[in-house]
Amino acid sequence: MTNIRRLLAPLLFAALFFTSCKDKCDSDDFGITSLQPAANPAGYEVFIAAQGVTANTKVRFDAVDAASVKTAEGGLIVKVPTGISGTVSLSIEEGDCNDSRSFDVLGAYPGNAPASPTSIVIPQPPGSLPTGISNFWVNVFDPAHSVDLQDIEPADGIFDDEKVESHSGALTYFKNNPVSGNYNLQTNTIFVVIDRSAKAGGYRDTLTGQLIPNLPQNPNAFATMLLQSKRTGRQLVLQAQ
Repeated sequence: MTNIRRLLAPLLFAALFFTSCKDKCDSDDFGITSLQPAANPAGYEVFIAAQGVTANTKVRFDAVDAASVKTAEGGLIVKVPTGISGTVSLSIEEGDCNDSRSFDVLGAYPGNAPASPTSIVIPQPPGSLPTGISNFWVNVFDPAHSVDLQDIEPADGIFDDEKVESHSGALTYFKNNPVSGNYNLQTNTIFVVIDRSAKAGGYRDTLTGQLIPNLPQNPNAFATMLLQSKRTGRQLVLQAQ
C-alpha cells in the first residue's frame, strides 16, 4: 500500500498542476476581451483589454514583437511595429497561456475617423471642473476639426440642437454633421453623438468620456475633453477655446 501511495502521489500532483494551468488558460482568467481600435497604422498605440496580463506578457503582430508594451488598468497598451501590413494576428502570451485576435495594420490613417493621438491618453481627473459645457471644441490633433457643444443658460446638461461638427480644411466628411448628447459634471461623464450618416460610408458615431487635465500640446486651454468612439475604439481629444 505504501508503494502504491508513493507511485500515485507524483501522478496526483501532476494532474492537479496541469488542471490548474489549463483552467487559467481556458477560463476568463486569461485572454483578450477587445482591441481598441482593431485597426491602426504602424507607430500608433492600441489598447488591448485583457485578463491575466502582466509586464512580462509577450505581444506579437504575427511574428513581429510589438514596438512597445505598457501595462494599464484593464490590459496592455502596445505600439504597432513597422515592417508589417494587412490583416495580422495580434497575440498575447504569458507562460503556457496565449490568445489572439485579428488586427488590421493600415498603410495610412483612415479618412473616415477624426485624427486621434498616436499614444493612448490615460484619463485623469482634472484639477477643477467648469460650471457648464458651452464651448467650441477643437481637435487637439487636427486644429481644422471642431465640434460645437453648447448648453446655453439655463444649463440643463443637454447639448443644444442645431450644433454641428465642422472642418475648415478639405475633409468634407467632417463638415456640417449634427451633434447631440448630454453631460453630468457631478460625475464628470460626457455622452456625444456625431451623426455622419448622410455622408458616403458615414455612420452615427457614439462617444463617451470625461474632462481631463490639459495636454502638453496646449497647457493653457480653457478645458480638455477625452472621448472614445464605441464603434471604433479610437480616442478623440478636444480642447475648449
